[in-house]
Amino acid sequence: MPSEISSQLHFRTLLTGHEYLVADFYATWCPPCKQIAPIYETLSAANSIPGKLAFVKINVDEQQEVARPYAIQSIPTFIVFKDGKPIDTIKGANPPALKRIVERIAGEVRSAEAARAKAKPKVQETNCAEVKDEKTVSGSYGMTGGNNWKMSLN
Repeated sequence: MPSEISSQLHFRTLLTGHEYLVADFYATWCPPCKQIAPIYETLSAANSIPGKLAFVKINVDEQQEVARPYAIQSIPTFIVFKDGKPIDTIKGANPPALKRIVERIAGEVRSAEAARAKAKPKVQETNCAEVKDEKTVSGSYGMTGGNNWKMSLN
């Protein structure tokens, strides 16, 4: 479910906290906005990835300070942000274009995540019950004079 933006700080927090952010600039009185809202919600539910891909809704009447910098002239307008910067815009209720962009971005994010997971070094696990010939070592350490440390093991 997309997050409803409640303030400029809320928007900035989500924008900087995600690699990609898809923003729906809408109005409650707008018929095309109402028409595409269920599609946008479905895309959000299927493709949100914490820290990587988020979806937000910005009511242009209630959050003018958030919408103003993006010169929203028609609604709905969808802006795709990458690393906090707008990279794509869809003006109007265009479900095929919105779906195409969201699925492309989600695919890129998932591919990058899979590549990162594959590149992680494997950690070798040891079963403690299988460790044999374990020996305990004791010792002491102290100053021998000046700044010289001395350690002895028993």
